[in-house]
This record gives sequence, structure tokens and C-alpha cells, in this order.
Amino acid sequence: MEKVSVICLSGLDNFIDDIIDGLSDDYMVRKFIIRNEQDIFNAIDYGSIIWLEWANQTSIIATNYKGIKGKKVILRLHSYEIFSDMPSQINWSVVDRLIFVAPHIRDILNELNPGIIDDVKTDIIYNGVDIDKIKSLSPNAGYNIAIVALINYKKNPPMVLQIMKGLVDVDKRYMLHWAGAFQDSHYKIYLDYMIKELKLENNIKFYGWVDDMGSFWKGKNYLLSTSIHEGHPYNIMEAMIRGIKPVIHNFYGTKGLYSPNLLFNTVNEAVDKITENCYNSSSYRDLVIRKKWTLKNQLSRIKQIIKEI
Repeated sequence: MEKVSVICLSGLDNFIDDIIDGLSDDYMVRKFIIRNEQDIFNAIDYGSIIWLEWANQTSIIATNYKGIKGKKVILRLHSYEIFSDMPSQINWSVVDRLIFVAPHIRDILNELNPGIIDDVKTDIIYNGVDIDKIKSLSPNAGYNIAIVALINYKKNPPMVLQIMKGLVDVDKRYMLHWAGAFQDSHYKIYLDYMIKELKLENNIKFYGWVDDMGSFWKGKNYLLSTSIHEGHPYNIMEAMIRGIKPVIHNFYGTKGLYSPNLLFNTVNEAVDKITENCYNSSSYRDLVIRKKWTLKNQLSRIKQIIKEI
């Protein structure tokens, strides 16, 4: 049985465990959480198949390590890496397959770094949710709005407040439930101040990091995403598979992923999407299944790639 080394920087292994479990029937899979260069070298020496999770500092060191030559190398690029100089430092000549989580991520990489991956074979494999473990909550229109995201600039917190102000002006029963820790103290100060200024103290609740997401989703009617950029976000899929209506800011790439009736450009449009008499719980779940954004499909595509290289 071939050995697979899954190499991931400490703190960035959120999206890999289901894949490891799925591959473990066919391969000896070991996850290496990287804290120093020697961890990377040990991981590469262990496996004949190398999975590099994220095109970041770890992948730079790994692809430039002489011991990686002759190994089967798969690198998965998620999102944030394309806005840095890290892709230009990766030794792409040793990468057998580059996986993107959505087409627009590949497009942006090519736009910002033209020619850098011309000689690399690439694939789009969307993130997948385990639909067998997630039951639909069959919600309806209501007043409970969820955000599931770390609090940072990319998630566009100022827009969240403006949308909530618009909703509360319509009906004071609207309540925002935000699951996610602060990553930037600037936003902690800003949000605390502006919530008071907008008189939203009774309409916004911060939960910090949430371990029991199954309980958190219960009773929620909407998932609000105001991000200025995403790859293929799990929070939207996890809401949809539960039948929760997503209301999604039209960041670059959304039109290739979601139905137009779920997208908004302005604060007023977001308010309209939440207050309108249009809610079809089964259609949100069906979209995930129709797009094949499932763990089963994701694993099938990954196993196919491993056999090809």
C-alpha cells in the first residue's frame, strides 16, 4: 500500500481531515503538521505520494527540497496564496498536478502571475460537504441571520453593519449571530463602537470560535456572506445543504458558482433578499447536490488524479 504524506502548515489543516479519512481505505495516509523545515523533509521522505495543502511557505520549501524528486506531487491552492509572491517561489517543475478549488482562483493566479503555471497540469476540484451527515433543517423565512467566518478585512464587516441597520429599520426582530473569532483588533474596536452608534446592541451577537456548529445552525434562517473575495467557501455550502438561504455579496467568481437570485451588489439589495417573500429551502440543498459539491464527488476526483500521475 502506497504511503501518502499530507503536508500542512500548523493551523491550516481545517479542510483536509475528511480527505485523509476518504483516502485511508486505499493508501497509508499520514498528516504532517509543519512547524519547521525538518518536519517538511521528514514528511517528504516518508511518502511516495506528496499532498501539499496550500501554495504557501511550506510548499516553497517542499518543492525546492532535493528529496522530492521522483515523488508524485499534488499541490492544492485554496485562495489567499494568489495575492502574494509565494506562487512565484514554488518549484513548479516537480508538481505533477495543481488543484484549484474554483475556476476563478486559477483565472486570478494567471492574471497576477502570467505564464507561471503554463507547464503545470491543473484541475478544478470543488470543496465538498458530507451530505450524508448533514440533515436539512427545512427552515423558512424568519429573523435569524448567521455569519460563519473569522472577523477580518476580507469578510467586509462594515457592510454587515450597514445591512443590519437596514434590516432593523424594517423590523427590530432581525438578529445577527456571528460565529467566528476576531483576527484583527482594529475590527473589534470598530464594531463595538459602530454597533452602539447604530443602536444595534440588541440585534448582533458575537459567539467567537464555535466548536459545535451543528447546534449553532439550528434556528437560523439566512446565511449572510459579505466577503470581498472567496475561493469556494464551506460556510455557504454548509448553510445551503441544511436548507438555509444564502445571501451572497457578488465578489469576483460568484456568478460561476451560485444562482443569480442569491447574489447582491448593494446594501439595499441585501436587505431586499432577506425581507422578500422568496424562500425555497429544498432548492438551496438541491443546488449543492446538482453542482456535485459533495465529499463523495471530491474524493472520487482526487483518487482519479492520484491514479493518473
